[in-house]
Amino acid sequence: MSDESDRGEMENTTGGILPDGTQAPFQTQIPVDSKLRFLDPRTNEALLQVAVTGSNPPPNYAAKVEYWSRIKPLKAPTLTMESFGFTNRPGSPGYPKELQDWLSVGSVIATAQEVSSQQWIQGVYAPESPNSALYWAVDPDQPTTHRIGLLVERGGASELLSMTWYKMKQPTNGLIFQNIPTKLTFTQVFAGDNPSTDPKLINPQATWYHYHCITRQM
Repeated sequence: MSDESDRGEMENTTGGILPDGTQAPFQTQIPVDSKLRFLDPRTNEALLQVAVTGSNPPPNYAAKVEYWSRIKPLKAPTLTMESFGFTNRPGSPGYPKELQDWLSVGSVIATAQEVSSQQWIQGVYAPESPNSALYWAVDPDQPTTHRIGLLVERGGASELLSMTWYKMKQPTNGLIFQNIPTKLTFTQVFAGDNPSTDPKLINPQATWYHYHCITRQM
């Protein structure tokens, strides 16, 4: 990840098969010192909020860690992801409270913000929880040719247990996003009328790679 990102508007709309394309270097995931919100577009209610620390985290937080706060049950067929920068700069007096306020509305799990390319494994991840949902979106790094997937594993009360990211090629540097848009739509994957966790339904021609986030409860 890096402190800079392309925040151009982007929305995905369709689930047709995409052709293979030339892979660009991947250098960033979710930018450090940034915030994300996943909304249910039917109600505009926040379901997840994410805060990502950089090299200067607040007290009691680790550097370069993604903190995912689950606010409401994750049962929406579509998620709208919005990205923001922090109003207060890291190290400033208002920064710790802003980060804490962003996360404190829900139950929080944490995962590493940076991973190696080798941690992306070719093939399909088998979720441990039967209550899981796979979402797809256009890949902000190659929006005309590639897609990404986000698999969320949920507990019996629809709480967030873990996340698994999918890419159509193993990313150089091991990170999910080089450029993150201001807005990105994720659509749940179905096989007929039934939810599916198989990324081959996103694009059956792609060789999928996945990274399963190692998470810990906060």
